[in-house]
Amino acid sequence: MRRGTALFLLCLALASGPARAGGIDCAKAQTAVEKTICADPQLLAADAAVAEAFAAAVAASPDPAAVRAGQRAWLAIRNACPDAACLGQRLTERRAALTAAASGAAKALWDERAALQARLHWPKDCEDSFRETFAAAQGGPGLPLRDTGVERHALGDGRTLFLVQCDQAAYQGVYAAMETGPGDGPARLLRFPTADADGGRVIRREDDSLVGDLQFHDADKTLTVLTKARGVGDCGSYAVYGFDAAGKPAVRELRARECPKKAGPYLPPERWPLVGR
Repeated sequence: MRRGTALFLLCLALASGPARAGGIDCAKAQTAVEKTICADPQLLAADAAVAEAFAAAVAASPDPAAVRAGQRAWLAIRNACPDAACLGQRLTERRAALTAAASGAAKALWDERAALQARLHWPKDCEDSFRETFAAAQGGPGLPLRDTGVERHALGDGRTLFLVQCDQAAYQGVYAAMETGPGDGPARLLRFPTADADGGRVIRREDDSLVGDLQFHDADKTLTVLTKARGVGDCGSYAVYGFDAAGKPAVRELRARECPKKAGPYLPPERWPLVGR
């Protein structure tokens, strides 16, 4: 599988994921409860642990608003505590509840992805990369899992396109594309013509993975892929694919632009040099 030149993976986990709540800011503590927590190192550590568990639960939940609403309700209960002992108990209970909620949501997503993988059989290295990046092991390093990483799109005539995420780079993903025929028949891994501009040359090849920002357009059944050569997005490649009656990718247009040495006016990918149709 082609993983792209810009894969920085876990070193950018914090930039790619949601911000972690830091707990109470003791410099701004005003209420009696906040001051009690800030005066006790153990309570302060427990509060930070709850904030961390809350951030993880929000990231893992299919309904983040419900998690936030539950946190607000719990804060009202916590704020009714008359002493440090009560606060310690409430903080311990809340951390356990949030941790369980995050684990349960993540397990459901992993189970759903495993069921899809068992049916579609996308490449093993794709799955291995995804699990390493998105921390299949509870408490392991990696990015938070927000969904199964699998999109499905109808191609017509009973055919379905599955875009399977294999990895996450600094500003774009890595995907495998699987196609099934009418009646959810056996899946096949699709290969796509691609092009890159490098050193004044255009390099063409066929790849069984796609790197970039993928957008499927239901109206005309096309897939656009913007592959950035650097974060600013002023160079790289841009492709538009259609699909024939058998579900095979067909190039509508391929564009590629080498990274300029000097910054200039932004040029949209749709206006980069055309290198193939």
